[in-house]
Amino acid sequence: MKCFRLHAALLSFGVVGSWNVAHAASHEFNIDSSSLPAALARYQQITGIGVAVPGGTAQGIHPHAVKGVMDDQAALRALLAGTSLSVSYFDRKGAVLSHTPAPGKSEATPHNNDVEANDVEKIFSYGHRMVKSEKRTSNIIVDSIAYDPFENLGGNSSIASSLILLPGVAAIYNGDEPRYVSLRGISPDLNHTTVDGLTLASIGETGSGTRRVNLQDTPVEMTSHTNIYKSFTAEQSGDAIGGVIDMIPMSAFDHKGRYAYFDGYGIDSLYAGSAGQNGLSGHSKHMGAGEKAVISDRFGKNKEFGIIISSRYQDRVTNQTGSVSDFQYYDTSGTATSEPTSPKWNHKLAPTNYTTSEYANSVTTLGGSGKLEWRPINTGITASILGWTYRRQENQVGDLNNYNFNSNYIANQTATSGTQNIYSIYSRRIQDTYSRSSNGLIGHLDWTHGKHNVVIRAGYTWEDYDNYQPLERMRTYPSKLYANYSGDPENGEMFRIDFLSNPNLVKNATWKSYQMQQQWRQSSESIPTVRADYNYNIAPGARGFGLAAGFEWREFNIQFNEQDKIWNNGANVTSDAMYSNYYPWRWSIPFVFMNVNGLTYDWSKLSQSAANAATSKYNSTMSDYRYREDVTDGYLSLHYALPKTVFIAGVRADNVNYTSWSPTSSNGIASSNFARRNGSYINPLPSFDIVHHFPMSINLHASYSRSIGRPTPSNIAQAEKMTCGSSDETSIATCTISMGNPNLRPRKAHNFDVALDKFFDHDNGVLSATFFSKIISDDIYNQTSIYSQDGEIYESTTPMNATSSILRGVEFSALDRSIAVLGQVFDLSVNATWMQGHMHYYENGVLMRTNHLIYQPDVLVNGAVTWHIPAIHGGLQATANYNGKFLTGLGTTPNDNTGQGDTFMLNMAFWHRVYKTVSFKYEVQNLTNTHFNNVTGSKLQYTDNTNYLGRGVYFHLIMDYN
Repeated sequence: MKCFRLHAALLSFGVVGSWNVAHAASHEFNIDSSSLPAALARYQQITGIGVAVPGGTAQGIHPHAVKGVMDDQAALRALLAGTSLSVSYFDRKGAVLSHTPAPGKSEATPHNNDVEANDVEKIFSYGHRMVKSEKRTSNIIVDSIAYDPFENLGGNSSIASSLILLPGVAAIYNGDEPRYVSLRGISPDLNHTTVDGLTLASIGETGSGTRRVNLQDTPVEMTSHTNIYKSFTAEQSGDAIGGVIDMIPMSAFDHKGRYAYFDGYGIDSLYAGSAGQNGLSGHSKHMGAGEKAVISDRFGKNKEFGIIISSRYQDRVTNQTGSVSDFQYYDTSGTATSEPTSPKWNHKLAPTNYTTSEYANSVTTLGGSGKLEWRPINTGITASILGWTYRRQENQVGDLNNYNFNSNYIANQTATSGTQNIYSIYSRRIQDTYSRSSNGLIGHLDWTHGKHNVVIRAGYTWEDYDNYQPLERMRTYPSKLYANYSGDPENGEMFRIDFLSNPNLVKNATWKSYQMQQQWRQSSESIPTVRADYNYNIAPGARGFGLAAGFEWREFNIQFNEQDKIWNNGANVTSDAMYSNYYPWRWSIPFVFMNVNGLTYDWSKLSQSAANAATSKYNSTMSDYRYREDVTDGYLSLHYALPKTVFIAGVRADNVNYTSWSPTSSNGIASSNFARRNGSYINPLPSFDIVHHFPMSINLHASYSRSIGRPTPSNIAQAEKMTCGSSDETSIATCTISMGNPNLRPRKAHNFDVALDKFFDHDNGVLSATFFSKIISDDIYNQTSIYSQDGEIYESTTPMNATSSILRGVEFSALDRSIAVLGQVFDLSVNATWMQGHMHYYENGVLMRTNHLIYQPDVLVNGAVTWHIPAIHGGLQATANYNGKFLTGLGTTPNDNTGQGDTFMLNMAFWHRVYKTVSFKYEVQNLTNTHFNNVTGSKLQYTDNTNYLGRGVYFHLIMDYN
């Protein structure tokens, strides 16, 4: 309710904000009058101020030459004196020009064949200008992407779906949408994500307290653009190894005046899956809908106030089918062996089980943002208040059929087929009602006077997570049931069952309940932050000595609570078995549903033994924890700028004090007492950067920095928890033990970066090549060990510090937003990244090496091309992403390593204007019909899991007013 109350307040009262203005700085100018595009490019190079020009007006205009020392705004006005262009908006970050017709003349209407963007696209050219300005003038290696309502595809149009078009960015998908991003092969937990420079709260996948930020729930329409900083100076947060993601809020001053944008759309998710056939009502097979809106205006005597409000709603179906097949190894005599390292292994894989899972899933998102701004003229003051709230709710039904094979029998085995005996069959239904709300309030005060600038920001971001999960399972043990299987896991085709010797043994089976369970999870995270920054003479184009200094305090709080109820096994539930005529994707056997609704099920009719009651209490207590972390940082950064070269040297002191509260137990009995543990560490984080501007618009960046990666709260605070008998007989372990490690040290990284950028086409285009290397000590991984005690097999997992990791790579990118061909305009963006890494760690006391870091692919390729079609005031766009396979977990042996297979996804969109303020837009998501595979093996060479989701088709009705 807290989330929805804030949402209502934002939309009803326009609580919004950003305080940002410019008292123009002064620079020495030497700009000739050759052409306006060249002059504006030179102006941007000197001042760092991006200038947005109305489409079709820049060519053929001859500016005045500008020479000498003057303030930036006066220089721009002098440049345009006597032309048909004037400055309609100006601040220290950007300027907007408007076309002013000569006295007594009206502005000509563009001819239909003129190269002209859609009106909405022209409105957002400011964001694109800022992106190019950031890269051209930044002393940090940065890649940016602007918000554009036409070019950001998908109804969700999240920050994650935008960022995956940038160099070195890999998607970690949830269904067919990216949820997290990995930067340069580094775990999402090691990115630092901010809104207007303040840390964004995000609980993690299941509320369990990771540091990765769910960017699937963060909409782009509250932003002007997003920056990814890949090198580090002392002026940035030091707790990032991948990079810093900073979302720049949209401003009412990005537009000339009143502006309104509305996008209403329908969705057809083409894959129905089990929806409508699983015995449950209320799950759509295909259809969904949504809306997005942005309204902004400026008011006051001098238009010094601005307000901008955004909202969004979406209800979407994301049905999918998953298939899993783990592996068994046999020797030449047909006897099972545990590892392929056995000298007697026959070099033929066989499945230990075959599982298919059906998910009928609906996702509802609702939220909005508001920002109120004040920019009094001639004061150098900018002020704002920004607030947002977004809620995501999922209603998911997961049905599973699991066929387990008898490892003591195999016949007719070849490299790609065989016959096995089915030992047991499980049918499971799991229902989730995920609810996640993300909220924030940020105040921003910015004052500029000459070469001095002070920025004070304070904010509070928080996220809540809630889930009720009933789990119902039944199982049967058929007699003399055999299955033929086939597949080629080494070439991407997992093993699947082709044929059952007697299907009636399944249809006439007696089913018994197994691990009927209820689980409630609640988690909340909050981050209050205060930050103050001062800089002197470090703006783009500055000369001589400059400095930056600042202070930041933030407190990270998380609380996790879980409640479990485990009911007795063995009840006869044969009447709950529903033998359907539904065949899942690439599944040759009719699916057996456990046809109960856990949300309305009468759980009171089940019995609970004293042992299960004790286990329920134990699991409920031992899962809980609290964690608090206080970060106090201060920094000093010294700049010295020559006409062509900038030197930056600085240090950031990162000081952390943390406290964890973990439950305790004795002899398997949980206590109500919590153990409190305190810890602290302080790290000096030095950095040194050189930026040199060569002739012909070539910039060279060289950077060294040190940064850290903090352990996740759950890695420190989770108590030792033992779970026995909870698998579907797919694990060799009888019991699993998981525990945190309060002695974990933060990762420490030495970062080396060299980047070369070539700007061309009047700064509309840039070619970049970047080399990076990271030497990481105390990397963190999950150590898994298996041991036997009293005749039972135990699997224990603990986070540990590795000895060392190394990652290096090269990024190449090309971008041009103004490629003119035969009267048409094309935008092109393409990039490729190659990475190589390795990590040393201990497993069961043995020093091991893996030739990849977790989440590090070898190759990434991203690209987008947009064809602007003036005749219809529209365009055609295609985006493509290729992620190479990457490691997600280390097994007990290298052969048990797990990962995500390589993926290629293509999306397309087409839009055109149908009326003055109305456009239609059509999209196809996942045009390639991509399947998502999980892989295993020492080289991730075997496919053991495939998920299929199908395509999504969108139709948008877009209305805009400006």
